[in-house]
Amino acid sequence: MNPIFDEKTRDGEIARALNIALHALSVHSGAQVTMEGETFTINFTRESAAIMHALKLLGVQPTETLPAPDLDAFDLRKKIPGV
Repeated sequence: MNPIFDEKTRDGEIARALNIALHALSVHSGAQVTMEGETFTINFTRESAAIMHALKLLGVQPTETLPAPDLDAFDLRKKIPGV
């Protein structure tokens, strides 16, 4: 696993956030949803590719195994000043 995910730096924080976003999109991509009576399959291929590109810019290679997202450690309420 790439050490950037453990770094306490700005890039480490960005990498962890991108990993969580990629996980969420991967879980939901391909799901069939019904909206206003019409059923369709949601596809996050473009969004996932954009996240993978951003991770590559941070030094994470597409063939690397990504860590499981730790949602408890990434509590956004702790990240927003005044909340």
